[in-house]
Formats: sequence, C-alpha cells, structure tokens
Amino acid sequence: MNTLDKEKVLFFCCDIQDVFNNEANQKNYNCLQVIECACLMNEFAKIYDIPIIVSEQNPKVFGNTVQSLKSTFTQNTHFYEKFTFTMLSDKGLEIIKQYPNRNQVVIYGLETHICVQQTCLDLIKLGYQVYILTDGTSSSKPLFRSTAYERLKQCNVYLETSQSVMYTLMQTSQNEKFREVLKLVKKYQFQNIFPSL
Repeated sequence: MNTLDKEKVLFFCCDIQDVFNNEANQKNYNCLQVIECACLMNEFAKIYDIPIIVSEQNPKVFGNTVQSLKSTFTQNTHFYEKFTFTMLSDKGLEIIKQYPNRNQVVIYGLETHICVQQTCLDLIKLGYQVYILTDGTSSSKPLFRSTAYERLKQCNVYLETSQSVMYTLMQTSQNEKFREVLKLVKKYQFQNIFPSL
C-alpha cells in the first residue's frame, strides 16, 4: 500500500482558467468548487513547502488562471503555458526533472476526462504514484467525469479527496502544523461540493 509523504509529493494544478469561471460554466463545471479545492491545496502546500506545478492551456483562447487562485501560489510554484492536453509537455517534463526524489503527484483541475486524465496516464507511465482529487476535478458533463474516474482507477490512479490527502500527509494531530491546517479546513467549507462521483 502506497502512503503519501510530504517529502515525496508534488501538487499539479491543471488549467483552472477564466473560460471555466464565467456564469454559465460555473454551473456546468461546478467551477467554484474546483477553485475552492485548489485554493485549499495550494495553501496547504505553502505550509509544508510542497512544490506546485501550474499549467494554462492555450491562454489566448481559454484565458489565464483565475485571479482568486493566483493569490494562493507559493514561492515554490512553477507556472507555464501548454498546448498539449497533458501537463507533461516538454516544459512540464523539464520541471518535474528538478524533483528526482518526488515520485508522488496529487492532481486537481480541469477537465477530468481530457487534460487531467491524460496527465495522470502519462505520470503512471513514468512510474509516479498518482492521486486525483474527486472534490477538485470536474468536466462539462457528469458522465464524462465519472467515466474518467473509472478509467483512471483501472490504471492504478488513486481517487482521493482534499481532506483525505491533507490528513494523510500530516499523519497525526500532534503534527506541529496541525492547527494551521485546521484553520484552512474551517476556511474552505465547500458549499458547492459535488453530490457524488
């Protein structure tokens, strides 16, 4: 059984851009939930100095990363544009090579069945342990999202939630930063959480 380790993990924030955050798409994608989950994970990463890798898919077409998310990026954030659907473009591969001792990835973002799925599958091919956040990924249709989860499970990607990941990484309430994390959990209440997979 693989256990997440804060010294071995990278956080991947995939394509949470302005195009998904307009009035229509907030409903179609439940984008507010995805943004809130991403903010939570980025702030958690800041507490434990976990590197964050952030991609933007063709920003001239899809816009930039949503503004509310930008304020949660840490000094240890790698930000780049891409045109491939996978985050493992040449630039993405160049970034992860900077972390040879980190072989675990927690991923959140959009869309589950396209960019997120292709990134997960490429990471598995490279030997990474991959954890996808079901409260932090979405698609335009519920069926696309749930089908992607089924496919990824078959390929040994772990389905997780943000809280499950954070508490696994902390291990104990005696962790010196537990109270900081508890404040984050209370800050992000997830009023728009997905009712199911």
